[in-house]
Amino acid sequence: MSLEAALANVEQQVEAVSAALLATDALVLEQRSTALRQAAAELAEVMRRTDGGSLPPALAKRLQAVGTSVAMQRDNLARVAAITDRQVAAVLPPSDATTYGARAGGAAARIYKSAG
Repeated sequence: MSLEAALANVEQQVEAVSAALLATDALVLEQRSTALRQAAAELAEVMRRTDGGSLPPALAKRLQAVGTSVAMQRDNLARVAAITDRQVAAVLPPSDATTYGARAGGAAARIYKSAG
């Protein structure tokens, strides 16, 4: 794969992750995030074989921009994960006891019922 193709693939995947974040579709977001991770790994492999000093200025600028975009998407995904954790904590009350496995008291697992 050429550097140009790998870079274009990462740029495309960053846009796809952005769209999935805006759509708040968890399945699509997971798929797009995985595709972005794979594309970034491929770009890193191509960059490992490429002499960074011989890059045209326009390509170097695109690489810098995509690096910034990937870092921003990583931060956005971390924010979404934190929000999801808060939402789950609001729905399921925290419990000190484990649901599965051995416990000191040997009590039954806690089961949550819906209010309705």
